[in-house]
Amino acid sequence: MRWFIVILFLKAAVWSASIDTNLYEGTDKEAYYLTIAERIETEAKSGLTSEETIKEERLQLARVRSAAAQVPKIERYDLTALADGANTLHGYYGAINAGASLRLRMEQRRKMLRDLSSKTAFLKQSIERIVKEEKPRLLSYQLQYAYYKLQQKNLEARVDLLQTHGQEVMDLLVKHLALLQCDVHKTVDEALARSTAALEQALQQKVALQISLEKAMIEGSGKSAPLQQKINAAETQYQQALTAKIGAEVQQSLCMLKQKRNKAFFARLEEIQTLSENLSKEERPRYEQILAILRELAKEVFGSTKLFIGDTQHESMAALTKIKETFTAPLFVYNEQPISLLSLLKALIWVILGFFLGVLYKRWIARVARRWPDMSQMSIRLASNIGYYLIVIITFIIAIGSIGIDMTSISLIAGALSIGIGFGLQTVVSNLIAGIILMFERTIRIGDTIEISDMLRGRVTDMRIRSTTIKTFDNIDIVVPNSSFIQNNVINWTLDDPTRRLHIPFGVAYGTEVERVKKVILEELEKSALTYIKDNSEKKPEVWMVAMNSSSVDFELLVWVEWASKLRPNSLRSDFLILIYNALYKHGIQIPFPQLDLYVKQLPADTLK
Repeated sequence: MRWFIVILFLKAAVWSASIDTNLYEGTDKEAYYLTIAERIETEAKSGLTSEETIKEERLQLARVRSAAAQVPKIERYDLTALADGANTLHGYYGAINAGASLRLRMEQRRKMLRDLSSKTAFLKQSIERIVKEEKPRLLSYQLQYAYYKLQQKNLEARVDLLQTHGQEVMDLLVKHLALLQCDVHKTVDEALARSTAALEQALQQKVALQISLEKAMIEGSGKSAPLQQKINAAETQYQQALTAKIGAEVQQSLCMLKQKRNKAFFARLEEIQTLSENLSKEERPRYEQILAILRELAKEVFGSTKLFIGDTQHESMAALTKIKETFTAPLFVYNEQPISLLSLLKALIWVILGFFLGVLYKRWIARVARRWPDMSQMSIRLASNIGYYLIVIITFIIAIGSIGIDMTSISLIAGALSIGIGFGLQTVVSNLIAGIILMFERTIRIGDTIEISDMLRGRVTDMRIRSTTIKTFDNIDIVVPNSSFIQNNVINWTLDDPTRRLHIPFGVAYGTEVERVKKVILEELEKSALTYIKDNSEKKPEVWMVAMNSSSVDFELLVWVEWASKLRPNSLRSDFLILIYNALYKHGIQIPFPQLDLYVKQLPADTLK
C-alpha cells in the first residue's frame, strides 16, 4: 500500500511543474528577465519551438518587464483646496466628492484584485498540472502568471495609497466641519427649493414624453424615433436635476450636522438615500460613498450610540453592512484563494454539524437496536462506526470546499505527507487497517469469549477502528491493539458452535479397577446439579484412561458444556474437579501422591554406641 502511494506521488511529480517565483520576486528581477530573453532567442534560432510560441513568450516577457518597472501612484486631492475655499458649503461638498471618488477607485481596484486572484488561481493549476502536450507553453504560462502577480502587487500598493489618502481627506473633513460656514435660512434653503422645482419639472417633462411615445407606438405613426430622442434628452436633464437636488440635500444635512440636529440630519439622510436610488447605475455608487462619508462624520459628531439609534432602519443596515464587510474581508490567501472570517466560520459550522449528525446517527442506530434485540451487537457497532465516520468525512470535505480550497491540491500534499507518515506511524496505520478487516471479517465479535494467551482471556465488550476492549474474568478492561488479532493466534471460544468439550484430568492409585473408576465418576456426574450436555448421543460424558505414571493411573473426564459469555474456564474446571474428588473419596478410591522411601544400608559406628 505504501509503495503504491509512493508510485502515485512520483507519477504526479513527473507531469507537474512549480511556479517560477524569480519572475515576480527578488530585487534583481531585470537581470533574470535578460536571461529569459536570451533563452527565448536561443530557442527561436534553434527552430525547436514554434514561431507562435516564441511570439507569445516575447509579448508576455515585455508585459512582465513593464509591470515590474511600474511605480504605483495615484491622483491626489489637493488638501489645501478646502482651506482656500474658506470652509464654504461648496468647497466642503467638493472635498466630500473627492473622498467618495477615492473610495470608488479603491473599490474598483479591489474588484480588479479579486479578478486577478481568480486568474492566478486558474493559471497556477494549469502550471502545476500541465500535461505533456502543453509543455512547450510552460514558459508562456509562467510569464503570464508573473504578470498577474506583479499587477496584484501594484494594485495592492495603489489600494494602500488610496486608503491612506482617503483617510487624510476624512481627517480634513472632520477637522473643518466645525468651521463650516452655512446659512440654513437663506443660501441652503434657496438652493434646495430651486433644485426641487427643477427636478419636478424634469420629471413631469419626462413623464409627458413617455406618454406621448406610448400613444405614438399604439397609433403606429413615425413620431416614435424623435420622441425617443427627446425622452433621452429629458432623462439626461432629469439626472442632472436629481444630482443637483441631492447636492443641495447633502449641503443642508451638513449644516444640520454642524448644529447637531440629529433627528433632522437622519431624516435628510433618508431622503438622500431615496433620491440616490433613482440615479443611473453609473452615478449611484458615488453617492452611496457620499452617504457613507456623511455617516462617518455623524459618528464623529454624535457618537456611535446615537448614530445607531438615531436612524434605526438606516443605521442598522449600515451597521449590518459594516459587519458583513468585516466577515467577508480576506484574512489571508491560500493557493490564490482569499480566505475570509465568514468562510472559516462556515467551514467550522460544517465540521460541528458533521460531528452532531454523527452523534445523532449513532443514537438512531442504538434505538433501532433496542427494537431488534436479536440483532448482532457486532453488526450494530459496524453500522454505527462506519456511518459515523462517513458522515464526519463527508462534512469535512464539504467544509473544505466551502472555503474554496481545491481538494486536488490537498490530495497532492496528503500524498507527499503519507510517505513520511507511513514510516512514522506504521503501527497506527496497521491497527486501523486491522480494525477495518476485523469489522468486515467478523472473526471476532462483541460478546465473544476469546483467549490470546495464557494470561489474557475474557469477553469482547467493544470494538473500535484502532483497538478492541476485552473484559477479563476478573472484571479488568484491557485495550488490545487490533493488529494483535491479525498477527497472533487467537482462540475464539464462541465463534460458530457454542458447545465446548472440557478435559478434566485426575489420577487414582495402582490397584484400582478401571471400570469401577469410570462407573463411579459417571454415576456421580449424573446425580450432580452441574450443567452439561446429557441428551446428545454424540456428546455424552466419557472417562478416558490416558497414562500410567510412576505413582498414579491418570484419567480424564471429558464433558461437553453449553458455553455462555458468563462462563469461565477455570470456574468450570473447578466445579468438575470438586465433583471427582468427592466421588472418589465417597467410594474409597485412593488418590495417590508422590512418596519417598529412605533405606539406610549401614549406620556409622558412632551412632551404635
